[in-house]
Amino acid sequence: MKMKLLLNLSLFTLLMSSCLGDKKVANVAEMNDTSFVNTNFKGNLINYAKGMSACKHISASAIAKLYDVSSDKVHIEDPTTSDRYKKDMEPMCLFYIKDGENDFQWLKGSLNIQREIRKDEMAYDVAKAAGNGEEWEEAWALNKSISKSSEWVSDMGMAAVWNSKKVELKIKFKGYILSIYPIKNKLNQAEVAKNRDYKNVAIAMAKASGFIK
Repeated sequence: MKMKLLLNLSLFTLLMSSCLGDKKVANVAEMNDTSFVNTNFKGNLINYAKGMSACKHISASAIAKLYDVSSDKVHIEDPTTSDRYKKDMEPMCLFYIKDGENDFQWLKGSLNIQREIRKDEMAYDVAKAAGNGEEWEEAWALNKSISKSSEWVSDMGMAAVWNSKKVELKIKFKGYILSIYPIKNKLNQAEVAKNRDYKNVAIAMAKASGFIK
């Protein structure tokens, strides 16, 4: 195995250490397989721009429709426009559904945008190993190969992967990565009882936000 693959695998193992129960022995065939890359990708519907809002294209009514609740129960917050958060953070959108007797039972989720790091930028090697550099395909394949809970999602962006353990949908676009954490709360028993398909919910959120059709 090439030295750079070993280095990348070691870094990914470290990054995945918090996901207990999700790691598995790396599958060499998967590590070298880039067939997950979407060759039919036609370009971004939304481009990355410094200072962009991750909440711009989504509405409370769209979220309410997904969760079958009234719009007044849905709260959307853009941290980049709030004094409660640091100003240099990447674009993010926070979602809350006021369901339950108190805020401990509210459903919570988010949508995060992470800019792609260029080859000429500082710490590019680390970004590449994490799958956030210009050369991202190898890292994504490695990440998938050591995760029990991940599956490729076809025909979405340049590539997309769903991790059921982290309840996370990651979609690669030109210049950035979109990560969606569907709105949920394990402490809300009524929500848990609905046994939602959070993968489909995350995809629907990506569509409602205008990132995919």
